[in-house]
Amino acid sequence: MLKTKVISTLLLALAVLFAQFGTAAAAPLAQETTPITGEVLSITVETDADGLATVVVEVLDEFGETQTLRLSVETALALGLITLDPDTNEPVVDETKIGQPVEIDPATVLTEEEESNHIISTLLGMFFGEDAGVIDSYHEDGYGFGLIAQAMWMSKDFSGDASLTGDILVAKKDKDFEAFFEAHPEYLVEGEEVPTNWGQFKKAFSNKKNNLGSVVSGQADETADEQTSPGKGKGKDKDKSNNGNGKGKNK
Repeated sequence: MLKTKVISTLLLALAVLFAQFGTAAAAPLAQETTPITGEVLSITVETDADGLATVVVEVLDEFGETQTLRLSVETALALGLITLDPDTNEPVVDETKIGQPVEIDPATVLTEEEESNHIISTLLGMFFGEDAGVIDSYHEDGYGFGLIAQAMWMSKDFSGDASLTGDILVAKKDKDFEAFFEAHPEYLVEGEEVPTNWGQFKKAFSNKKNNLGSVVSGQADETADEQTSPGKGKGKDKDKSNNGNGKGKNK
């Protein structure tokens, strides 16, 4: 009987603690996810000396207060506050949005401590469906944007997305392509030799038409219908030595 009472007491105490913790944890979460709603007063694109662009939006909120919010180019595009110039791909303010209602997720507002993403990282992120901050981190590690774009294209050819970009960049940096295929054996065609240098790696698994310029210019082919993929197109014209006489066939 005593044992039963002790267990019941412990369960009751745990229930009370859980309820208190749940309430405390849920309160800030609800606060963070409450959207900022109001009327757009102004939209300004600001670009610093390093080419990093952000969008400053003034909003007259539902409480009659003016809020100045700094957004990434990607977020501002998603909200329709700006567009991209078709020739330069530079962000351009959509003047028709001024005076219109807007709803902004506070989690997307950049703080003073946060560094905005490079415009190229933003463009690559939007095209490949990758976080621009991740691309910035590649650049900060010393990789040029041209190489990053190549790696992202190769990753797309391999797996259909940009998830292998980091591993491809490491393989390039360490010149260890065997380690790449040891980690991803599913991408090596059976019987094929592992590339021993970056040139072989690119030749075997990437499309030369797909590069940074094609993304920035907006002329990249997102369908990837003509992209080279592991093993694609290989094994063709193996009977050229027969000169069309049919020898060696149907053995």
